Amino acid sequence: MNKIGLGLDFSNICKDYNTVYLDRDNNDPATVQCMSKITDWFNTLLSELLETFDYKIYRINQDTALPLKEIVQKRFFFYSLEKEMILLNFVLQKESIAHDSLASWSKSTESSLLIKNDEEGEGVYFYFDEGSVIHKWLLEKLSDCSLDEVPFEEA
Repeated sequence: MNKIGLGLDFSNICKDYNTVYLDRDNNDPATVQCMSKITDWFNTLLSELLETFDYKIYRINQDTALPLKEIVQKRFFFYSLEKEMILLNFVLQKESIAHDSLASWSKSTESSLLIKNDEEGEGVYFYFDEGSVIHKWLLEKLSDCSLDEVPFEEA
């Protein structure tokens, strides 16, 4: 199947805050409040996704399941002016399969979901098989959000 993606900007979650200025080291109350709102929102969404599809979370190149808190944290979502943004890929899938690359994941026949963070710290990207059950589920769950279709790149 063809892998495609949806980009979700954090401005869909914090509608009253300019999410371009999110910095995980900023202790301004409005910034902290927005970042907390984003992490809480994703905790709820991903918890429901894990339960609905009986998925576990893996780093793309490891076969050991991780707790949800590995994704739902400031270090994954938000950049830092003082530290580098660590670009990460997490795969949500039923089986324990380590992939040596994004290309390897894209060839996998298992229905799974890849989550990548944005290098600017402004959102996340979800990748999956076009027309799959997970694709339809995400479109329904995120129907009140503005989503950007993004191509899947194996590099």
